[in-house]
Amino acid sequence: MRFFSIMTAVLVSATLYLMVFEREAVVAFAAGGDPTETPEAAPEPPAVDRVSVVAIQSNAETIEQVVLVRGQTEAARQVDVLAETSGTVISEPLRKGATVAAGDLLCSIDPGTSQVSLAEATARLGEAKSRLPEARARLAEALATLPAAEARVAEARARVPEARARLSEAKANVPAAQARLAEAMAGIPTAEARLLEARAQIPTAEAGLTEAMARIPTSEARLVEAEASIPTAKARLTEALAQIPAAEARLSEAGSSIPTAEARLSESRAQIPAAEARLREAMASIPTAEARLAEALANVPAAEARLVEARAAIPTAVARRAEALAQIPAAEARLAEAVASVPAAEAALEEAKARLPEAEARVLEAEARLNEARINANAATRLAEGGFAAETRVASAEASLQSAVAGVQASKTGLESARAGVQTAMSRVESAKASVQTAKGQIESAKAGVVNADGQVESAKASVEAAKGQLESAKASVVNARGSVESAKAAVQTAKGQVESAKAAVISAQGSVESAKASVETAKGQIESAKATVVAARGQVEGAKAVVQAAKGDVESAKAAVQSAKGQLEGAKAAVQSAIGQVESAKAAVESAKSQVETAKAGIEAAKSGVESADAGVISALSQIETANAGIEAAKSGVEGAQAGIQSANAGVASAEVDIERLEVRAPFAGLLESDTAELGALLQPGGLCATIIQLDPIKLVGFVPETQVDSVKLGALAGARLASGSEVVGQVTFLSRAADQATRTFRVEVTVPNDDFSIRDGQTAEIVIQSEGKLAHLVPQSALTLNDAGALGVRTVEDKDITGFATVEILRDAPEGLYVSGLAQAASIIVVGQEYVTEGVAITPTYREGASR
Repeated sequence: MRFFSIMTAVLVSATLYLMVFEREAVVAFAAGGDPTETPEAAPEPPAVDRVSVVAIQSNAETIEQVVLVRGQTEAARQVDVLAETSGTVISEPLRKGATVAAGDLLCSIDPGTSQVSLAEATARLGEAKSRLPEARARLAEALATLPAAEARVAEARARVPEARARLSEAKANVPAAQARLAEAMAGIPTAEARLLEARAQIPTAEAGLTEAMARIPTSEARLVEAEASIPTAKARLTEALAQIPAAEARLSEAGSSIPTAEARLSESRAQIPAAEARLREAMASIPTAEARLAEALANVPAAEARLVEARAAIPTAVARRAEALAQIPAAEARLAEAVASVPAAEAALEEAKARLPEAEARVLEAEARLNEARINANAATRLAEGGFAAETRVASAEASLQSAVAGVQASKTGLESARAGVQTAMSRVESAKASVQTAKGQIESAKAGVVNADGQVESAKASVEAAKGQLESAKASVVNARGSVESAKAAVQTAKGQVESAKAAVISAQGSVESAKASVETAKGQIESAKATVVAARGQVEGAKAVVQAAKGDVESAKAAVQSAKGQLEGAKAAVQSAIGQVESAKAAVESAKSQVETAKAGIEAAKSGVESADAGVISALSQIETANAGIEAAKSGVEGAQAGIQSANAGVASAEVDIERLEVRAPFAGLLESDTAELGALLQPGGLCATIIQLDPIKLVGFVPETQVDSVKLGALAGARLASGSEVVGQVTFLSRAADQATRTFRVEVTVPNDDFSIRDGQTAEIVIQSEGKLAHLVPQSALTLNDAGALGVRTVEDKDITGFATVEILRDAPEGLYVSGLAQAASIIVVGQEYVTEGVAITPTYREGASR
């Protein structure tokens, strides 16, 4: 159409040029004359022929670009609100055309037993939560018993080295006691030998006494006979001289016995500190033994308390087992209910699947209509281009095309709705199956609770047995501690006996020393007596005159011999008593050593008992730790079971709440009802239609942009439209498709327009004008357009030195004043008359129109 307009403009321009500038030549040509002849003589032609043209001076200006498309109005959103559960509608229906806000109630479904199910699920949740603190308390109690059990293990293990050390000490005491016994037994023959020796000295001493007493008459007789018996005196002198070595020998023997007696005295004194040390050690062990006894006695109440506590735990565990058994029927009932809901969900799924083929058939039918409408539209367009069809037929074809497109969209929406119904039904089936699995899990959890309760009962019984073992161990510890106390007291008595024995040995040794010193004095007296006898005899020999004095000396000597013999007799008797004391001391030492040996053996047995008791305590403490660990594991299992129960109960509550929420079908957004809501008393199934809502504020203007203009459309661009009713609206571009329609190669564009009063309806025809970026353009008359030799559309321009130029242009849009074209410089001189008679490079004489400069 535009090409014919351009050709018409070219022909008109040529005619005007001939009529204005070449009028005379045309008239001459029409008259049959030479158009070059003139009535007057022609002036001399110029050196260069120039063509006169009319031109305008134009300056480029920025013009707004628009994209014009045809389209229709479309609701911003249209949703079929479907029910998600089944039931009877109990709410009054809302009529089509009513305005609803987001969240408004559309359909209310009879809750039936949903509230009861929610209350039951809430009760189960509360019950599960109430079991959690008890399980955690049992866990904390079990964890609290573990450090005490570990401490008892450490204490029992610490007592083992001590008991073994006492056993080693007791074993080490046996050789010493046996050595002391052997030493004491070895001292008995020595003491008995000394006793025999002392008793053997008594007759000698008595004989010496008798002899001394017998010498008194003899001395007196010798006193009488002294004067006449010098030889006798000499004999006595010889006899007295002979007695001196014997007396010196006795003196030497008595002197040599003193170190032995002093050594025994030192040995006896040296034994006293050791005996006193043993006495102190034995007395020091008594508080330890008594402390062990007190500790063992103190353990008895704790063991009895643990026994009572363990026995008290058995009824609780039995009650938990009964509670777990009681939960199984309810869980099985929920399982049966969930299993029963599966067929209904599967039936709804099959129904939804059955609606799919019908929806797909509608889509195919709508697409077939769309193809038919496209064919009709293309045919009408081609006929209109050839002038064989009216614009109304084209508009009707395009309206049919848009209607077919809308039908395709509606059928696709129905298909998507059917698919959504299938998905919803599948979700219900999955939900029903999940409910079955949940119920099975609850049954398993209940059975696990029964098993756990059985384990707790067994654990409680094991705790009772362990407590009994601890009580027996505590009593055995008491008995052992009492044995240790008695052993310590016996050791004290033994040590006291050893101290007394050592003191007796000291006294005996002191008696031996005194006896030896008395023997020394006696021997010295005998020596002195013998020397006196010698002096007396010499006196008798020296002179008869001294016989009287010698005789007197003999008498005195005899008396001294009597006293000496008496001293020897007393010394012998003292030696006998000392020897008897030594024998008794040796026997006492033997008895003491035997007592020490027995005490050492008793200490070994007690130490062995202590070691065995310590080992038994370790085993018992380890058993307590194992029991505590078993209690901890059972408590952890109880906590996990309680938490699993809470999670299951939470899932049940959430499921019941969701079911209750689904009983109220609410508007997902504000809009208008396109259909009545479900009638009161109607039975809705999952996926059943409650109402259809459309959102008309804002409303969309939908059109399809050719691919040649799609780059000119930008998101956010200002757009306007004129509806078929004549009203005009303004909005913004909010969507531009990235994918072209496969059939028309056009791109969907959406313009969002406010529609507060809902005056614009869904599906109205609209002419949409979209503003694009401005461009520099020149406004030129349509007649100024021409073609060059290559067939390109452009304008002739006046270049430097008035030479003709050609510029290819692009028509941007038309206007009442002419056409807006691009492709020229900012300022250009455009030939508007005569452009068809010049070509590029031709010299021209331009005449510029006044007021035509832009």
